[in-house]
Amino acid sequence: MQENIIFVRVDDRLIHGQVVNAWLNVYTNVRNIMCIDDFSSKDPFMQKMFQLLIPKEKTVEIKSVEGAVETLKKGLDKPTMIIAKSPSTIKTLIDAGIDIDKFNIGGMGMSGKRKKFYQSISADENEKEIMQELINKGIKIEIQTVPTNPCYDCQEILKNDK
Repeated sequence: MQENIIFVRVDDRLIHGQVVNAWLNVYTNVRNIMCIDDFSSKDPFMQKMFQLLIPKEKTVEIKSVEGAVETLKKGLDKPTMIIAKSPSTIKTLIDAGIDIDKFNIGGMGMSGKRKKFYQSISADENEKEIMQELINKGIKIEIQTVPTNPCYDCQEILKNDK
């Protein structure tokens, strides 16, 4: 994992206050949260809302996918949690050379072509193909909505999904 990337999560809500705070209680060294989403990166209201949802001593930056790649290639100066809306964003980061060897899927709601994948996690066929491709590259993907819930290996779930 690249230096100062502490935890990488897929959650289509990006910052869901109680959930992010639960993870911050596990990863207590995180000082910054980087949300990666093209739409939210252009929305000042959402940026302000995200900052209000986390503890005051933490910072939040909302980056476009391209902006995140640029920032991550330069390196991070403080321990950071990365949150993206979909596995495709994580794949884009990895394909751009960002060293991510593990990520968590915690929030992928039903929308568009998504169907129930596992418990409260939904995914479309393209997302499942991306997950499998990343697993084949040696990336560990875990499904865990909150730290107090059990953690499941995405590879096993994909095997049983066929």
